[in-house]
Amino acid sequence: MLDRRYQTLITLAKYQSFTKTAQKLYITQPAVSQQIASLEEELDFALVIRDHGKIHLTPAGQKLAQFATQIEFEGTKVIDSLHNNVEHLKMGCTLSLSSTILPKFVQQLSTRTNIVTTKINNTQHILQNIRDGKVDFGLIEGNFNKKEFDAFLLQKEHFIGVGHNKYRCDSIEDLFNQPLLLREKGSGSREIFENWLATQNYNINDFKNTIEIASPSAIIEYLKQNDGISFMYESLVIDELKSEQLKKLDLTGFHVEHPINLVFLKNSYFKNIYQEIAESV
Repeated sequence: MLDRRYQTLITLAKYQSFTKTAQKLYITQPAVSQQIASLEEELDFALVIRDHGKIHLTPAGQKLAQFATQIEFEGTKVIDSLHNNVEHLKMGCTLSLSSTILPKFVQQLSTRTNIVTTKINNTQHILQNIRDGKVDFGLIEGNFNKKEFDAFLLQKEHFIGVGHNKYRCDSIEDLFNQPLLLREKGSGSREIFENWLATQNYNINDFKNTIEIASPSAIIEYLKQNDGISFMYESLVIDELKSEQLKKLDLTGFHVEHPINLVFLKNSYFKNIYQEIAESV
């Protein structure tokens, strides 16, 4: 749907190289240069900066490439749905939400579309998937750039500390000698905990022993069988708390509630559809 020059700009933004762009598009390097120069002349502003044999996009070039990328994959989605008369929704979801809110979404979406694709990963990966057009929207509990993404609030979740029933503690300092289980970098739940620690003038390194585990369910199983603490959404451990397999840690000053959002690219053509989905679940 896009002018070939914009498709070249999208590829150039991804690879930051005229040579690699030419290879990916199966055209010559001079052709890449000519297309970019033609676009710059038409728009009357620079898209690329050349510096000692290397190139990078100007801020205007980056914004235009991002906008063109969005038009490209959203345009393709519209044409596909019109051509096939089938709505294909691709949804991303963070790991922490995959066992709680995700099943409700899959059930709801299955009533309005024949095809539902779901990708599960941490917050940063899902946001990148939205940028790349690999998913249409994401169910995310982590933070996101509101200049780049738009969102509809789904619900708010209590974020708590959990550990073995034997733990007696009043402050975060009382836990520094306990093994801390946390998600990998890029996960929303880890970011929430690290941000709270920073408000107390502490960081992850203040804990004597930290263990990174990508799966929330694996962290929960570990805590049920071993010494250690973790911080996660209360809904993930509601059964374990009721059965007293795990205990909520009542820490002074720790009262965290975090929004769960349906996140998508800003100015999306499909915003009204995403709103309908968010309101129906």
